[in-house]
Amino acid sequence: MTRIQMLTRDHCLELLRADEVGRLAVVVGGGPVIFPVNYRMDGESVVFRTDPGLKLDQGLRAHGCFEIDHFDRATRSGWSVVVAGRLEEVTHYESKAWERLHALSVDPWAAGTKEHWVRLVPSRITGRRVPAAG
Repeated sequence: MTRIQMLTRDHCLELLRADEVGRLAVVVGGGPVIFPVNYRMDGESVVFRTDPGLKLDQGLRAHGCFEIDHFDRATRSGWSVVVAGRLEEVTHYESKAWERLHALSVDPWAAGTKEHWVRLVPSRITGRRVPAAG
């Protein structure tokens, strides 16, 4: 008997809105690469800032996945949320979105100016929970 429980989309969004650090996966050179990023939610889209590099060079207009999770090793329980969708850069040409995203106060921990704003527009949001054994 499996203990895995599916999370509702609303619960997944609640967990996403409560956190600020996750992992972004993109395909580079035919294989997946995973980056930790600081993020905020804009509706159902994941928003982060970045400098020029692989996330901009390889990821834009491509498919990507974003994941957050939490685990308790003592109780062997935890949850994870995965957002899959399309990555796109938001520029000043989208003035309303540009202003809205700048108001989110995405504060990257990594050094750099992080002047490029990127959003992952979801096509799928899923989550799973493994409850504590009892």
